[in-house]
Amino acid sequence: QNRGRTLLGYRDLIGTPRGQRTYGYVFVNSIFHSGVFTWLGVYFEQRYGLGPVGIGVALLGYGIPGFLFGPLIGRAADRWGRARLLPIGLGLGALGAATLIFNGPLILAIVAVTVLSLGYDMTQPLFGGIVTALGGKRPGQAMGLNVFALFAGFGVGSLLFGEALRLGFGMALGIFVMVQALATALSIGWFSAEVPVNRVNS
Repeated sequence: QNRGRTLLGYRDLIGTPRGQRTYGYVFVNSIFHSGVFTWLGVYFEQRYGLGPVGIGVALLGYGIPGFLFGPLIGRAADRWGRARLLPIGLGLGALGAATLIFNGPLILAIVAVTVLSLGYDMTQPLFGGIVTALGGKRPGQAMGLNVFALFAGFGVGSLLFGEALRLGFGMALGIFVMVQALATALSIGWFSAEVPVNRVNS
């Protein structure tokens, strides 16, 4: 009986267009970010000849946006809604990865990694907010499914990017950027209803 209720709970979570969109984007977005980030160490070694310490320093930028701008992003979502921020965040992720395709100076690549991180910080937490709303009386189950989609995407993303590397870093990044750009364009319409409650009622 408990198992049946659990299965019904999952059906309810992914049985609506909003649930399908949200969990689908959690999965796809995590594939993108994991695929790119997992292989950044190899990228910096091959492109710029960095060693372990240099790679670590270059990747420090990935944690800065969330630390500095996390509260600001949350307030912006409350004020303007996720409908505005999600496409921007998805687009920033694509822009950061696209910049890495070109053989620019090292500082540009480091900035691109920071932009990539900002894209993640403007998407995944906001998807988590939608998941919380979807959960209703089952917040734990809703978030559990979110975590499953997130970490499944992490694994798949690393695997797919590694396979795409057979074509070279530029091509692998290009493929991931194109998919993320498509997700960005589609998100404008698909998440247009994610606005603050006060705007819905006004």
